[in-house]
Amino acid sequence: MSKPYSIRESKRAKYVSLKVSSGGALEVVIPAGFDRTTIPKIVATKQDWINRVQQKLAQQQSERDESLTGPFPQRIELAALNQIWQVDYCPTSIPVIMPSVYPHQQLRLLGPVENWGLCQAELKRWLIKTAKRQLIPLLSTLSEETGLAYAGVSVRSPKTRWGSCSAKHRINLNSKLLFLRPALVRYVLVHELCHTIHFNHSAAFWSLVGQFEPDYLALRQELKAGHYRVPQWME
Repeated sequence: MSKPYSIRESKRAKYVSLKVSSGGALEVVIPAGFDRTTIPKIVATKQDWINRVQQKLAQQQSERDESLTGPFPQRIELAALNQIWQVDYCPTSIPVIMPSVYPHQQLRLLGPVENWGLCQAELKRWLIKTAKRQLIPLLSTLSEETGLAYAGVSVRSPKTRWGSCSAKHRINLNSKLLFLRPALVRYVLVHELCHTIHFNHSAAFWSLVGQFEPDYLALRQELKAGHYRVPQWME
């Protein structure tokens, strides 16, 4: 028996398409007025493809889960950058943790690496620095593309919000965005840029978001589970 799926009607869709989310959920996108009684047959004909995709995602999820739990992570997956960093812990006599970046996405921590608290703090600092290098230019590019200007930007690691925009049009971004896939990161940045025009979540605000991100409803829903992509050592 096939797994359940959701159906989304899109005014932009010209034909039926099947989408499998990063979590393995199947969504059937249909044009407006499409005969829904034919959907089960369409899904059935694509069931082998659906099973292969979901199995591959489940395997990838299992591999990712190993890097999400516990201290001293051996690998850090930054989905936003399509990067997987290998982390080495090298004990030395220096009294502080010193990070060193090597080719092929290798990060080495030197110093009293048996102290998890020190390692954790340094990993968080490294992530914020990486996020600043990647997210700030991306925000600038999206600002130019959308014509939505902002007054300033900062990158931190708050526990809850992925991003925020102040009444003075200063945008705050969460370094944990690097653990999300690029489409979700773009949605968050577009969302905050739109707050420079509408400092609320009114219909006008969502209409503006939709102009720059037509799939914002699906992305908004997916983002609700985004915290599951953040490793425990970041909390």
